[in-house]
Amino acid sequence: MRDVRSAPGALKLALGPRAPAPAARMASIVAALLVAAAIALALVLPFAVWMRAGVALALVAGAAAAHHLLSRRMQPPHGWLVLDAQTIRRVEPGRESKLVALREPFGVTVLARSDRSAFVLALTSPAATRFVPVRVEKEGDLAEARMLAEKATTAPESDLPVDEAMSLSARDADRLLRALAARLPAVLERVYLFDADGDPVVLDRTELRVGSRRIDLASPLEWRPFVFQETGAHVSSLCQATWVRQGEAEVVLVSPMAGDTRNTKCAPDARLMQASPGEPPPRDQRRAIDRLFMLPLRKALDGAPRISRVPSSPSQPTTEGRA
Repeated sequence: MRDVRSAPGALKLALGPRAPAPAARMASIVAALLVAAAIALALVLPFAVWMRAGVALALVAGAAAAHHLLSRRMQPPHGWLVLDAQTIRRVEPGRESKLVALREPFGVTVLARSDRSAFVLALTSPAATRFVPVRVEKEGDLAEARMLAEKATTAPESDLPVDEAMSLSARDADRLLRALAARLPAVLERVYLFDADGDPVVLDRTELRVGSRRIDLASPLEWRPFVFQETGAHVSSLCQATWVRQGEAEVVLVSPMAGDTRNTKCAPDARLMQASPGEPPPRDQRRAIDRLFMLPLRKALDGAPRISRVPSSPSQPTTEGRA
């Protein structure tokens, strides 16, 4: 295993909650023994009262110091997440794995439960998508992790990877985002996906590319979320869709609806989840994507200038928006 301490400027973040070390569990016992010794010595030492008092006070002070030092001892973390000049990698005892190479294209998307009680950093690249869970341990953690909270987009709770043993704390996840924002700010506005046919779906700051279609997010466009019922030979399923058109480019991003959407009404971005019923879109316009990323793509479309007019597609409701 490479020694991460030898890499100048590397950011090394602990993975997993850290349990108290065995010595920490003994802190109270050690302190109690020292206090008992102070009392006993103060009573039996054949010295002047002031000398016995001094010895007792020294032992009590030692007990307090020992308790403070021992109670803070923690066991080593399960592993480390390391950002250095070349990679973001996960380091565990006996092995390490590269999540992304900084010289290759990649993006970082912050996903969260609707109540923001847990987060996931999704590291997407043309090669793979990697997930880093983020835990919120106590009230007030998010006050110290403002970038994490501000960048987050709600995702179905059942879809978020959960592995507390290999999770970052909210504060450390925020440190990682800030380090990336300082070095590679564009990665926080990128998403690399593939549709069900293997065609790329890429959000790259000011444009959305879906296969051969390109949507300029700096120019006026039309978009609308809706839901539709997909009926097969033996089963019917509810799907969510995001229709977008700009000039001759028209596409519908689709994915199955999650079953656990009841608690999302109070999410900070609940407005982006609202969708009217519509007819199933033409199959040649559909691009099936991972539903974890439907809302982040809508969030990007929502920030683009918007045309206000009725779309020609009969399956879509009227589009209303801002100029």
